[in-house]
Order: sequence, then structure tokens, then C-alpha cells
Amino acid sequence: MKKFIISIALLLAALSVTVSCSMFKLDNFDGPNAQVTGRLLDMETGELVSLEAAQSQTFSWTTWSYVTTTDYGALVVYEQGYVPPTWAGNPEDYTGKDSGQAWLVRFDGQFTNTRVFAGTYKYSLQKLLPCYDPEEGKDTFVLKEGKNKLDIGVLPFCRVKDPKITYDSASKKMIAQFYVELGDPSRANKISNVIFSANTQMFVGGNNLNLAKDHKPAKAQNINPGELVTLEIDTTAPENANLFKYSTQDRYFRIGAMAEGNGYNSEKNKYYNFSPIFKVSADFSTIEEVKWDDMVW
Repeated sequence: MKKFIISIALLLAALSVTVSCSMFKLDNFDGPNAQVTGRLLDMETGELVSLEAAQSQTFSWTTWSYVTTTDYGALVVYEQGYVPPTWAGNPEDYTGKDSGQAWLVRFDGQFTNTRVFAGTYKYSLQKLLPCYDPEEGKDTFVLKEGKNKLDIGVLPFCRVKDPKITYDSASKKMIAQFYVELGDPSRANKISNVIFSANTQMFVGGNNLNLAKDHKPAKAQNINPGELVTLEIDTTAPENANLFKYSTQDRYFRIGAMAEGNGYNSEKNKYYNFSPIFKVSADFSTIEEVKWDDMVW
């Protein structure tokens, strides 16, 4: 009996050593071996397509914590040949949002991903971006090992044209004037909303990161393409106190327009197309466009 107990003890010790050693072994999978930088370019104008803030936070009553979600501003990418655990079909045809990678796109329409695998991919514009894919069926691309460049031609739902932002010292109002142009009138054919947004930091959105309570004219909705639009923000209004509280602080402004119709831009999260972001000095004396390429990312 004593010998039996000793044998069991030795066996357990041997198993323990084996398991302990295996815990420190590295797996046999290679890490990401490619990097990609890219741009969303308007196929008609050649300009970068400006976007909404990529992420937002909502409070979860289940976990009693804030959950970060990707609601806007991301290129959804699918690695071909990858089958997610919940999918039993052909991976070449799988385009479910849950299986895709969300490559966050900067406010100016540029993106960078430094940890991706070489391989063949497909992308989707309709998930989280305010633009069409004008060459549907040509949305497959290949990433090689090392550095890659990827420019994607798109058509925005609409364009904010000739944006001008000024400050009127007499009325103490920020004033935005602009036109809106439809990207493809055969698809989203109605300009359903425009917005003049602002923030104390340079990250300014419409649905997210907007501190301004813009005082819109009566016809801020359902405006006509090519019509001059004027929007104002009253710097003395109580509802804008958080934006203009400190007299030594620069502010950042942006114009947005929303187009929808014919089933486009009709889901819960609706997307704006934007002007560039403009920096306004604390004393309102200078107004200049933010140059994103001068920033370190």
C-alpha cells in the first residue's frame, strides 16, 4: 500500500512538472507582419473625405461601467480565408460586421494600422462611413509583408463646399456659410440636416464631441443643393457656457451636412459629411484650418 501511495505521488509530481513547463512554452503562431497607411479619397474631387469621431462611450447597466463602441469613422475590413467561430459558411462570402476588423479613420480621412497580417482582404464602406463604394466588386486588396499604401476611391453622401467661418464682434456670434452638394443624386438625394459644431479641443464631431448649441435658421433641414446656408453660434448664450467659459482658450469649429434617401444613410447611426476643422484663437482674431499632417500620431 505504501509503495502504491508513493507511486501515485511520483506520478502527480511528474505531471505537475510537465504542465508547469508547458505553461512557459511559446505558441507557434507568428505575429503581425504588415503595416498599412491609407486615405479615403473623393473620386470626383481628389480630396480627402472628412469623417465623424470614430468612437463613443455609453454606460452599461449590466457591467456598471462605460463601454467604448465604434459607431462611426472606421473602415470595416475582412481577412479572406478567416472563419469566425460563429460562422459555418464560406469565408470568401462572409461580410458580417461582427467578424470584420474596424480600422479607425482619422478625422481628415487618413488611416494607419501598424499591426496587421499580410494577406487578401475585402473592405466595406457602408458599415461605418459616410460614403459609397463607386466601384463595388473591386473592393479586394492584398497586403504584402512590410509597409503598404492603400488609397480607396469613394463618393461621399454629400460635400460641404466653400466653407467660411467668421466672427462678428458686434453680435458676438460665430458664423458659418457654405453650400452643400450631393455626392450621387440617384442615391441619397435629400439634405436632411446641417450642423455647426465646436469644441475646446481639435477633435470635433457632430454626433460626438460637440459642445456647441448651434442656433440654426428656420430652414436648417431639407435645404436645397447649391443653396447658400448660414449657421450661427452665439458665444454669449448660457447653453454655450462650457464652450466659451475661458477667455484664454482656443476653440475649434466644423461644419457638417447629412444626406439620406432611397435607403441610404437610413439606419440608427446617421452620418454627417464634414468641412475641415478650423482653429479660432481665444480672442477670435485669427481663424485657420487645422493641418492634420503636422501632428504626430
